[in-house]
Amino acid sequence: MRNQPLTISSWPTAILHADGDGFFASVEQALNPAYKNKPVVTGHERGMAIAVSYEAKALGITRGMLMNQIRRTYPECIILPGNYEAYMLFAKRMFSIMRRYTPAVEEYSIDEAFADITGLRRVHNLGYEEIARKIQSDIRKELDIGVSIGVSLTKSLAKLCSKFRKPNGITCVKGKYIHILLQKTPIEKVWGIGPSTSSLLRKYQCTTAYDFVMKPVSFINHYLTKRELEIYKELRGEMVFSLDLTKKDNYQSISKARTFEATKEKSMVFAEMVKNIEEATAKCRKYKLTAKRVSIFFKTQQFVTSGHEAKLSRHTASAIEILEVVKVLFDHCYKEGVEYRQTTCVLSELTDNNSQQLTIFDSVLRIEQLEKVSGTVDAINKNMGRGKIHLAASLPARKQSNARLAIPMMNIRV
Repeated sequence: MRNQPLTISSWPTAILHADGDGFFASVEQALNPAYKNKPVVTGHERGMAIAVSYEAKALGITRGMLMNQIRRTYPECIILPGNYEAYMLFAKRMFSIMRRYTPAVEEYSIDEAFADITGLRRVHNLGYEEIARKIQSDIRKELDIGVSIGVSLTKSLAKLCSKFRKPNGITCVKGKYIHILLQKTPIEKVWGIGPSTSSLLRKYQCTTAYDFVMKPVSFINHYLTKRELEIYKELRGEMVFSLDLTKKDNYQSISKARTFEATKEKSMVFAEMVKNIEEATAKCRKYKLTAKRVSIFFKTQQFVTSGHEAKLSRHTASAIEILEVVKVLFDHCYKEGVEYRQTTCVLSELTDNNSQQLTIFDSVLRIEQLEKVSGTVDAINKNMGRGKIHLAASLPARKQSNARLAIPMMNIRV
């Protein structure tokens, strides 16, 4: 009886679930290779562990542990503040990689996503497990983070699969084998089954997910709710939970703001804005993203905020190209005689720079030149220090900033 398949259909549907392995800590390790293979914990600003690398987990550190306790007990641990903008940008890149294989991707949370890959074996000339391996490989190669992937008939089953071999594992379970997966899954590990429900089910001899699905529907209707009935059907291989294909807006922008000594000098306010643009575009390029919209904002000494935005002619991460548009916006918003104390630049409608397409109106030569300039600037600044090479328009702001810090300037015009 326990070896009897719940369904004879192998792949009526194929749902993939990708789950980042220790996502926040993995991103920190990807950004700083010196942290590789070392215990890393994020959450310094909250006073407790928010994310824990697998090396830290091996020491016995868990999420929610107080930072003071971690410092005392594990002095070798690297403790970092959360870099949530970086985490969101990595998430966006991860989702973008998944969309190369299927347009049907649900951004379930910042570190996990579902994808419907039903019927795509012929398109990619790959089996479902091979598609999963390609996605995992691309994420590792391009982002340097690990993900665990599960593939099965429904969202609930796929999520069980992704948890089965962590970290960096792949578990692919077709219909006629889901009963084996369920037999190996404790009831409390089922997605959507909380402590109270699992405690109730254990009283009725449901210790595994398999015991749960072998109960008659009348038992579910009598003791449980509609939500548990939906989970019951999902675990039996019936697709109930559809994918939400809406892209999450909170992954869609990069912003930089600078507060400075209040001034009425137009060139100084503009220089501060240009410095924001340089830093925002550098971050775009770091994460291999491009923007289609730019917004700028000003804050006066009286804390009155104003601003304007414009759609760019193409997706770009070039400070030079974006500055051409920002100059027009700046002149439209700036008011002579007003004291300003803060400028903000926001780049939005971000996309993976691998997915942008040129139009017949784009100059390929100019685009290549801009990309070459940006790449050279990034390489020099990486070796010599951030901001060593910059646009001449930001020089007044940099001189003022470095004068306060007594740092010598390199006046190089780009």
